[in-house]
Amino acid sequence: MAPEWFKSRKYRHLDRPVGLSFAAQAENPAFVARHPFLPLLHYTKRTKRYRPLQHQTTYKSRPIMYASHRDACILSRYNYQLSNLLESYYQNSKFNKSVIAYRKLGKANYDFVSEVLSFARKHSPCQMLCFDVSDFFGSLNHKLLKARLKNLLGQNELTQDWYNIFRYITKYSWVDLDDLRRHPALQDRFKKQSIAPFATVAELRRMDIRINSNKNHRGIPQGTPISATLANLYMIQFDEVLHSWASGHGCLYRRYSDDILIVCPPDLAKEAEHIAVEQLTQEKLEANNEKTERWLFGHNLGNEPQYLGFTLSSNGVSIRASSLSRQWRKLRRSLRHTRRDGLAAIEKGTANTIYTKKLRRRFSALPATNFSAYARRSAAKLESPRIIRQIRRLERFADREITALKRLSAPHGDNSTGAGG
Repeated sequence: MAPEWFKSRKYRHLDRPVGLSFAAQAENPAFVARHPFLPLLHYTKRTKRYRPLQHQTTYKSRPIMYASHRDACILSRYNYQLSNLLESYYQNSKFNKSVIAYRKLGKANYDFVSEVLSFARKHSPCQMLCFDVSDFFGSLNHKLLKARLKNLLGQNELTQDWYNIFRYITKYSWVDLDDLRRHPALQDRFKKQSIAPFATVAELRRMDIRINSNKNHRGIPQGTPISATLANLYMIQFDEVLHSWASGHGCLYRRYSDDILIVCPPDLAKEAEHIAVEQLTQEKLEANNEKTERWLFGHNLGNEPQYLGFTLSSNGVSIRASSLSRQWRKLRRSLRHTRRDGLAAIEKGTANTIYTKKLRRRFSALPATNFSAYARRSAAKLESPRIIRQIRRLERFADREITALKRLSAPHGDNSTGAGG
C-alpha cells in the first residue's frame, strides 16, 4: 500500500519516474543523508492579467523549478513530516485562522473571502490594506529559515538527513528548460512521447549546457514539494506579531502565501501599514510598494478591493475581471480547436460528427468540476447575483457556439457557419 505522502509523477526530467520501492528508501534517514540530489528544471510561468481601472493588460512572470522524480519523492516524504508538525503548531497557536495558504483546511478561496467580507461589512467603513512581498521565495533568509526549522523539529543541530534536505533547498542548482529544448542534440528527445530522461548530468556537462547554482544566502526554489511549507514556516513569527496586533486592536489579519491582508478602522491604517512593513524588514523581506493597495471599504470611491480572485464591494462580490477574461480566452480557443480538428476529421472520413462532449463538460452549467460550477458555488457562498450574471453570460455563449458546431457536423449542414470566438 502506498504511503499517504507518495504521489506518482509522470513528467519528464533528468531521471525516470519512481515507484513504491524507492518510496521505502525515502523513509530511511541514512539513505536520505547520502542521497545526491539532481539539478532542478526551471521555466517561467507567464500569466496574463487585465486591469480594468487602467484599461490595460499586464503580465506576471513567475520562476518555477521542479525536482527530479527521486528528489521529489524524498522531498514529499519530508514535507509530510514538516507540514504535520507545522499544522500542530498552528492548531495550538492563537493565529491558527490567520494563515490560509498551503494548508488542508477544507475550505475554498470563496470561503476565506466570505469571512473577510463579513468582517468588513460589520465594521464598515473600514480600511483594507493588501501587501505583496517582493520576490517572496527568492528572498527567504537561509539563517532565519534554518533556525526556525531546527526549532520546529526540536533539534539543536539538523540531523544528517535534514541537513541534506536543507542544503539542497537553499544551495540548489538548476537547468533552464529552454536551454535543453534549444540544444541540437536534444531536440529529437523533446519530440518523442516518452518517460525517458531528457539527459543525464554527465551529458549536460559534455554538451556544455549551463548548470546554474544559488550562491546567495537567501532564496528557495518555488515549485518543489517542500517549498510552500518552508515558506509558511519562515513567516511564523511574522504571523504571530501581526495577528497579535490585529486582535488587540479589533482588526482582521490574513496571509495567503505572500499576500498580506489587514482590515482595520481608517484611523489605524497608518499604524497597521507601519507595523506590517517594519515586521517584514525584521524578516529580511520587503513589501512591493507598487503593489500595496489601500481601499476604504464602504465608500463608493471608484476603486474596489481585489482579494483571492474576487472583487469586493459593499454592493456585492464579482469574479475578478482577469480571471473571467482568462476563462473567455480558454473557451474561444477550445471552440476554434474543436472546430478545426472536427472538420478535418470529417473531411478525412475518420469521423462523421464534431464531438463536443468535452466542451460541454468544461464550459456548460453541468454537475461537473469546471469553472461554471466553481462560480456558482462562489455565488451561493458569497450571496452574489453579480457572479451569477457573469457566469450566465459565459454559459449562454458556450451553449450557443457548441450548438453551432453540432450543426456544422450534420450530414448536409452548411459548413460556412462559424463557431465564433
